[in-house]
Amino acid sequence: MYIPRKWVRASGTGQMPDGRQFPTSAWGWGDDERTASRKAKRRLQNLLERLRRGEPFPEKYSYDDRPVREEILEVIGANADKPDAVVTRNRHGVQVLNTARMLFLDIDLPPSTGFQRLLAKFGLGRDMSEEGVLTRLRDTLQQYSRATFRIYRTAAGLRVMSVDREFEPGGREAAELMETTHTDPAFIKLCAVQESFRARLTPKPWRCNSSSPPVEYPRDDGDSRRQFASWLGEYEKACSGYATCSYLETVGNGRPASFARASIELHDRITRCTDSLPLA
Repeated sequence: MYIPRKWVRASGTGQMPDGRQFPTSAWGWGDDERTASRKAKRRLQNLLERLRRGEPFPEKYSYDDRPVREEILEVIGANADKPDAVVTRNRHGVQVLNTARMLFLDIDLPPSTGFQRLLAKFGLGRDMSEEGVLTRLRDTLQQYSRATFRIYRTAAGLRVMSVDREFEPGGREAAELMETTHTDPAFIKLCAVQESFRARLTPKPWRCNSSSPPVEYPRDDGDSRRQFASWLGEYEKACSGYATCSYLETVGNGRPASFARASIELHDRITRCTDSLPLA
C-alpha cells in the first residue's frame, strides 16, 4: 500500500506551438518534502514540454500514473512503515479506509425497469433487481469457499468485505473476484495503482445536502485551514443523520483475522452500518 505523506506543487508558464502562454502546475509526492518537491519539478517540466509539442493536458483525475492526493488521518497497525490500513480524506472531504490485505468489492446496482423484471420472471432476461444482483453475488461468494465475506448495502449498490484471509491488491485472486462480481472498473484501477483496497467511510456531501471542501489538500496557510475547519463542521453536522452503508449478511463461517479486526471495527463504527438511517 502506498499513500504519500507529502505533496508539493510546482508552477510555471506553459507555451503552445502557436505562442499562447498560460500558467500551469504539477504535483509531486513522496514520503518527505524534498522528494515530493523534486518530483513536482520533474513532472512540471514534462508537462511544459508536452504543451510545447501541442499535446493535450493529461486527464485530470486519471489513476494511471499517480496515487490519489489525500490527507492521512489515521494509521492502523503496529508497523507504521507497513500498516494494515490507513484512513484518508479524499478531495470531496469524505473519509476513506485503505487496506493493504483486506479486500473490498464495490458493486453498483444498474437501473431495473418493470419490463426487465417481467422478462426475468419468465426466464427471458437477467434479473437486474437488487434482490437478483444480491442472489448472484451471494452464490458467487459461497462458491469461493476459501474466504468469509460481509455484505453491505450502499446508496448506489453493494459492498463486500473479506474478513478472514489476505488478498493482494492487483493479484490474480482479487482480479478474478472483481471481474466475476462486476466490480466498478475505476475502483479496480485505483486499487492496482495505490496497491490497496478502498471503502468510503462517511457520506458523500451532495447526498446529505452539503458541499465539497472549499480548499484542496494540502492546506498550507492559515486561511485555507480556517476555511476547511468551517466546512468540516458544517459537513459533519449535515451527515449526522445518515449512514454510509447498511450491513446485510455474512457469507462463510470464518472468524476475522487478526490483521483485519481493527479495520472491521472502525469501518462498521464510522459507517454506522447497524443504525436504521438513510444511506448517503
